[in-house]
Amino acid sequence: MKTIYFIRHAKSSWDAPISDIDRPLNERGYNDAHHIGEELKDKNIKINAIYSSVANRARTTAGIVSFKLGFKEQDITSSEELYDFEGEKVVNFIKQLPNEQENVLIFGHNPAFTNIVNTLGSVKLDNLPTCGVVSIQFEIKNWTELSQGETDFYILPKLLGYR
Repeated sequence: MKTIYFIRHAKSSWDAPISDIDRPLNERGYNDAHHIGEELKDKNIKINAIYSSVANRARTTAGIVSFKLGFKEQDITSSEELYDFEGEKVVNFIKQLPNEQENVLIFGHNPAFTNIVNTLGSVKLDNLPTCGVVSIQFEIKNWTELSQGETDFYILPKLLGYR
């Protein structure tokens, strides 16, 4: 069995006139990332690898959540394939993961992540909000066999009650 934790980057700032890839998190984004990291830590999830889009907002979210789970910045692998808004590149990325990685955390973007979790998971979401997490388990031995899985859980920041 293999598990992917899809995490959409936290809320980003639109204040400065900078490129999309360079946009930072805003205050709510930082808070959400810390709370989601704590929630995942409380769930005692096991992670073999962490991957993030190259976008600043995704990398920062990955850094905060991963730190809460006991990982360091250098444990996060960035990939341009995860800076994808459609989902095809993300799915191809997953199919190329090393098979020894059973439990993977992936940080990326919408609408790609909403499309992917609705296609691969068993629960349909209207929208995976910023810093939302969806865990999907797959009854496969090799990532190349990626197909329909079972949604294990999802966490949406606004449902945590700290805002």
